Amino acid sequence: MKQTLRRLRNLKVISNTSPLIYLSKIGQLELLRDMFETVSVPAAVVDEILRGKDLPDGFASAMEVEDAVDLGWIVVEEPETEEHDLAERYSRDPGIHQGESEVLAMGHRFNLLLLDDSGARIFAKALGFDMVGTIGIILQAYDVELISFIEFKRLLEDLEYYDFWLHPHLKRRIMAEAELIRLTRNTEAC
Repeated sequence: MKQTLRRLRNLKVISNTSPLIYLSKIGQLELLRDMFETVSVPAAVVDEILRGKDLPDGFASAMEVEDAVDLGWIVVEEPETEEHDLAERYSRDPGIHQGESEVLAMGHRFNLLLLDDSGARIFAKALGFDMVGTIGIILQAYDVELISFIEFKRLLEDLEYYDFWLHPHLKRRIMAEAELIRLTRNTEAC
Protein backbone atom coordinates (compact mmCIF):
# COMPACT_ATOMS: atom_id res chain seq x y z
CA MET A 1 0.00 0.00 0.00
CA LYS A 2 1.32 3.41 -0.91
CA GLN A 3 2.45 5.61 1.96
CA THR A 4 -0.05 8.30 0.95
CA LEU A 5 -3.00 5.91 1.12
CA ARG A 6 -1.83 4.67 4.53
CA ARG A 7 -1.69 8.31 5.70
CA LEU A 8 -5.21 8.97 4.39
CA ARG A 9 -6.56 5.96 6.25
CA ASN A 10 -5.22 7.38 9.51
CA LEU A 11 -7.16 10.63 9.15
CA LYS A 12 -10.30 11.34 11.13
CA VAL A 13 -12.75 12.70 8.55
CA ILE A 14 -16.15 14.36 8.82
CA SER A 15 -18.36 15.08 5.82
CA ASN A 16 -21.13 17.42 4.89
CA THR A 17 -24.01 16.35 2.65
CA SER A 18 -22.81 17.45 -0.79
CA PRO A 19 -19.71 15.23 -1.16
CA LEU A 20 -21.75 12.18 -0.13
CA ILE A 21 -24.58 12.93 -2.55
CA TYR A 22 -22.37 13.76 -5.53
CA LEU A 23 -20.06 10.80 -5.01
CA SER A 24 -23.12 8.58 -4.78
CA LYS A 25 -24.64 10.06 -7.95
CA ILE A 26 -21.48 9.22 -9.92
CA GLY A 27 -21.26 5.75 -8.40
CA GLN A 28 -18.17 6.51 -6.30
CA LEU A 29 -19.35 6.81 -2.69
CA GLU A 30 -17.15 3.88 -1.73
CA LEU A 31 -14.05 5.89 -2.69
CA LEU A 32 -14.47 7.47 0.73
CA ARG A 33 -14.31 4.06 2.42
CA ASP A 34 -11.35 3.03 0.26
CA MET A 35 -9.47 6.24 1.11
CA PHE A 36 -10.39 6.86 4.75
CA GLU A 37 -11.90 3.55 5.95
CA THR A 38 -14.53 5.43 8.00
CA VAL A 39 -16.18 8.80 7.55
CA SER A 40 -18.11 10.56 10.29
CA VAL A 41 -21.20 12.66 9.64
CA PRO A 42 -23.36 14.73 11.96
CA ALA A 43 -26.91 13.50 12.43
CA ALA A 44 -28.18 16.61 10.59
CA VAL A 45 -26.31 15.49 7.45
CA VAL A 46 -27.85 12.02 7.54
CA ASP A 47 -31.29 13.52 8.14
CA GLU A 48 -30.84 15.83 5.15
CA ILE A 49 -29.74 12.97 2.90
CA LEU A 50 -32.50 10.62 4.05
CA ARG A 51 -35.12 13.27 3.31
CA GLY A 52 -33.98 12.70 -0.29
CA LYS A 53 -35.80 9.36 -0.26
CA ASP A 54 -38.93 11.33 -1.09
CA LEU A 55 -37.34 12.94 -4.15
CA PRO A 56 -36.98 11.17 -7.49
CA ASP A 57 -33.34 12.23 -7.92
CA GLY A 58 -32.38 11.64 -4.28
CA PHE A 59 -33.72 8.17 -3.55
CA ALA A 60 -30.69 6.16 -4.76
CA SER A 61 -28.19 8.37 -2.92
CA ALA A 62 -30.25 8.21 0.26
CA MET A 63 -30.39 4.42 0.10
CA GLU A 64 -26.65 4.12 -0.59
CA VAL A 65 -25.74 6.39 2.32
CA GLU A 66 -28.17 4.55 4.59
CA ASP A 67 -26.51 1.24 3.59
CA ALA A 68 -23.06 2.69 4.37
CA VAL A 69 -24.30 3.77 7.80
CA ASP A 70 -25.72 0.28 8.38
CA LEU A 71 -22.39 -1.26 7.33
CA GLY A 72 -20.59 1.04 9.78
CA TRP A 73 -18.15 2.84 7.51
CA ILE A 74 -20.21 6.02 7.65
CA VAL A 75 -20.52 6.82 11.35
CA VAL A 76 -23.24 9.16 12.61
CA GLU A 77 -22.03 11.41 15.41
CA GLU A 78 -24.00 13.80 17.57
CA PRO A 79 -22.54 17.18 18.46
CA GLU A 80 -21.59 17.59 22.11
CA THR A 81 -23.50 20.26 24.05
CA GLU A 82 -21.04 23.08 23.40
CA GLU A 83 -20.74 22.01 19.74
CA HIS A 84 -24.52 22.06 19.41
CA ASP A 85 -24.58 25.64 20.74
CA LEU A 86 -21.78 26.60 18.37
CA ALA A 87 -23.59 24.96 15.43
CA GLU A 88 -26.68 26.96 16.32
CA ARG A 89 -24.67 30.18 16.15
CA TYR A 90 -23.00 29.17 12.85
CA SER A 91 -26.35 28.32 11.29
CA ARG A 92 -27.50 31.91 11.77
CA ASP A 93 -25.14 32.83 8.92
CA PRO A 94 -27.37 32.89 5.83
CA GLY A 95 -24.79 30.93 3.81
CA ILE A 96 -24.43 28.06 6.30
CA HIS A 97 -26.99 25.24 6.42
CA GLN A 98 -27.65 23.03 9.46
CA GLY A 99 -25.45 20.13 8.31
CA GLU A 100 -22.59 22.48 7.46
CA SER A 101 -22.92 24.25 10.80
CA GLU A 102 -22.61 20.93 12.65
CA VAL A 103 -19.59 19.87 10.56
CA LEU A 104 -17.94 23.20 11.35
CA ALA A 105 -18.81 23.03 15.06
CA MET A 106 -17.47 19.47 15.33
CA GLY A 107 -14.49 20.12 13.07
CA HIS A 108 -11.99 20.50 15.92
CA ARG A 109 -12.27 16.73 16.54
CA PHE A 110 -11.24 15.84 12.99
CA ASN A 111 -8.21 16.09 10.73
CA LEU A 112 -10.16 16.75 7.55
CA LEU A 113 -13.54 18.24 6.68
CA LEU A 114 -15.32 17.28 3.43
CA LEU A 115 -17.13 20.39 2.17
CA ASP A 116 -18.16 21.66 -1.26
CA ASP A 117 -20.15 24.82 -0.53
CA SER A 118 -17.99 27.92 -0.90
CA GLY A 119 -19.55 29.65 2.12
CA ALA A 120 -18.81 26.69 4.38
CA ARG A 121 -15.29 26.37 2.93
CA ILE A 122 -14.56 30.04 3.66
CA PHE A 123 -15.87 29.54 7.19
CA ALA A 124 -13.75 26.39 7.66
CA LYS A 125 -10.64 28.14 6.38
CA ALA A 126 -11.21 31.03 8.79
CA LEU A 127 -11.45 28.47 11.61
CA GLY A 128 -8.15 26.89 10.51
CA PHE A 129 -9.55 23.53 9.38
CA ASP A 130 -8.12 21.38 6.61
CA MET A 131 -10.76 20.57 4.03
CA VAL A 132 -11.33 19.02 0.66
CA GLY A 133 -14.36 18.87 -1.60
CA THR A 134 -15.74 16.31 -4.02
CA ILE A 135 -13.28 17.27 -6.77
CA GLY A 136 -10.35 17.05 -4.37
CA ILE A 137 -11.50 13.61 -3.24
CA ILE A 138 -11.54 12.38 -6.84
CA LEU A 139 -8.14 13.93 -7.54
CA GLN A 140 -6.73 12.31 -4.38
CA ALA A 141 -8.25 8.95 -5.42
CA TYR A 142 -6.39 9.29 -8.73
CA ASP A 143 -3.18 10.27 -6.95
CA VAL A 144 -3.26 7.15 -4.75
CA GLU A 145 -4.17 5.01 -7.77
CA LEU A 146 -7.67 4.01 -6.72
CA ILE A 147 -8.89 5.23 -10.12
CA SER A 148 -7.18 5.68 -13.49
CA PHE A 149 -6.64 8.92 -15.37
CA ILE A 150 -9.42 8.00 -17.79
CA GLU A 151 -11.77 7.32 -14.86
CA PHE A 152 -10.75 10.63 -13.28
CA LYS A 153 -11.69 12.54 -16.45
CA ARG A 154 -14.97 10.63 -16.80
CA LEU A 155 -15.89 11.32 -13.17
CA LEU A 156 -15.39 15.06 -13.68
CA GLU A 157 -17.72 14.89 -16.68
CA ASP A 158 -20.22 12.83 -14.66
CA LEU A 159 -20.22 15.44 -11.90
CA GLU A 160 -20.99 18.17 -14.41
CA TYR A 161 -23.79 16.02 -15.84
CA TYR A 162 -25.32 15.97 -12.34
CA ASP A 163 -25.12 19.79 -12.17
CA PHE A 164 -21.99 20.01 -10.04
CA TRP A 165 -20.86 23.51 -10.90
CA LEU A 166 -17.20 23.59 -11.83
CA HIS A 167 -15.70 26.91 -12.89
CA PRO A 168 -13.76 26.51 -16.17
CA HIS A 169 -10.62 27.96 -14.56
CA LEU A 170 -10.83 25.47 -11.71
CA LYS A 171 -11.44 22.61 -14.14
CA ARG A 172 -8.29 23.56 -16.11
CA ARG A 173 -6.28 23.74 -12.88
CA ILE A 174 -7.53 20.35 -11.69
CA MET A 175 -6.79 18.77 -15.06
CA ALA A 176 -3.30 20.29 -14.94
CA GLU A 177 -2.76 18.75 -11.48
CA ALA A 178 -3.94 15.36 -12.75
CA GLU A 179 -1.66 15.64 -15.78
CA LEU A 180 1.27 16.45 -13.47
CA ILE A 181 0.51 13.34 -11.39
CA ARG A 182 0.37 11.27 -14.58
CA LEU A 183 3.66 12.70 -15.88
CA THR A 184 5.35 12.12 -12.53
CA ARG A 185 4.18 8.49 -12.57
CA ASN A 186 5.41 7.99 -16.12
CA THR A 187 8.79 9.52 -15.22
CA GLU A 188 9.13 7.31 -12.12
CA ALA A 189 8.25 4.22 -14.17
CA CYS A 190 11.14 4.83 -16.59
